[in-house]
Parts: sequence; C-alpha cells; structure tokens
Amino acid sequence: MKQILNAAARAGVALAAVLACGGALPFTPATVPIDNSVVRVALSAGVPGVVTKPHVHETNRVMIYFDAGTNKITFSDSKVAPETFRAGDVQWNDAMGTHVAEIIAAGPVNIAHLELKNAPVSGVKFPDNDPLKLDPAHYKLEIDNNQVRVLRLRLRQGEKTPLHAQPFERLLVPLTPARLKVSDAKGAAKTVSYGKAELQWLMPGEEAEENLGDQPYEALIVEFKR
Repeated sequence: MKQILNAAARAGVALAAVLACGGALPFTPATVPIDNSVVRVALSAGVPGVVTKPHVHETNRVMIYFDAGTNKITFSDSKVAPETFRAGDVQWNDAMGTHVAEIIAAGPVNIAHLELKNAPVSGVKFPDNDPLKLDPAHYKLEIDNNQVRVLRLRLRQGEKTPLHAQPFERLLVPLTPARLKVSDAKGAAKTVSYGKAELQWLMPGEEAEENLGDQPYEALIVEFKR
C-alpha cells in the first residue's frame, strides 16, 4: 500500500493522465469503451419489454443507471429478483448464475456495467488526505468492499474541493455536464469540460476540483483497489 501511495504522491503530473473513454447518451449501439486489467466497462440501453437470452455474469459488477426503472431478473429455478433504481443510482451486483433480464421502465434505460477483474484485497488504508476524510460535505460513500470504493461527489456552482489524494486508478462517471478547474499538488491547473456520462479513466495522483459551470456538478468515482 505504501508503494501505491508513494506512486500517487509522485503523480503530481497526473493532470495529463486522463483518458476520455466515451459514453455519450444514449448508449446505443452498445459499446465497450474500456477493457483493461482491472475492469471491463460495457455501456448499453435496456429496452423495456425485451427479455434477454439466458446468460451468466462470472464476475462481480458495479452497475450505474442513468434512467429510472426496474430490472426484472428471473433465474433458471424461476426465482424472480427485481432490482429497482433511480437515475444516478449505483448498485453492487455479485457474480450471477444463469438468468434472463427484462427492463421495466417508461423508456430505454442507459446503464454502465462495470465487470470487475481486479482480485479482492484486504487491509486497504486510505491516506490522511483522503477526500472522504477531508471533505465529507462534498463526498459521500456509496460502496466500499474488497474490490472497489465508490464515492459520490456533489459541487454547487463555485464550490471546490481541497487538495486530496487518489491512490488508485479510477473511473469518473459524470452524472451532469461539467466544467471544472482541476489543480495538482504543484499548483498547475487546467480547465476540463465533460458531458453527462462522458466517462474518464484517471490515474493515481493528488488534485483539487472547482466547479466553474453554471449548474451543480455531480459525479460517481469508482476506485479500483489493488
């Protein structure tokens, strides 16, 4: 863990280590903008009333929903397990046996499926300048287990976060359009703009964000523990 944190501390240059991964709504046709050593990210739009073919999910998943609805899951033993969600919700799904799924909603439901590849780890300790410790007014914990931590960030117009550490690779999922000033540990800053659902792959580093936009900013940050 110390090596990870040292690497993050050295990554004051991490402002350049950003990869725009696509994801403009709607997610049709389905795409896989990210497939690396820790996660496979699939983007799709579930059509109401369409029942999928029987399939399995061999890995644990993080599910991010951009529209409200219910995913009706029916297993091979006829057990039904509905999953209800709102726009902007994030959910944890364990690996799943053979089943079919049907979306129940007013219209297509855009979903980011994060299929995890990173092995579970234990004893992860976040640094003192962790964003959740430094800035609980803006960061909310959504999921925390031995594979991922998911934070929700909300910034009103003109609000900013303190400089904080991000020791792991992470996926930034904007839930609103954004125009941000991002500063690193050396004071270097740049202005970035993201569209809603325009996924960003971010490397470890230290940074602070300021909302320069004309509306509140909200995003999910999925950290992949290693």
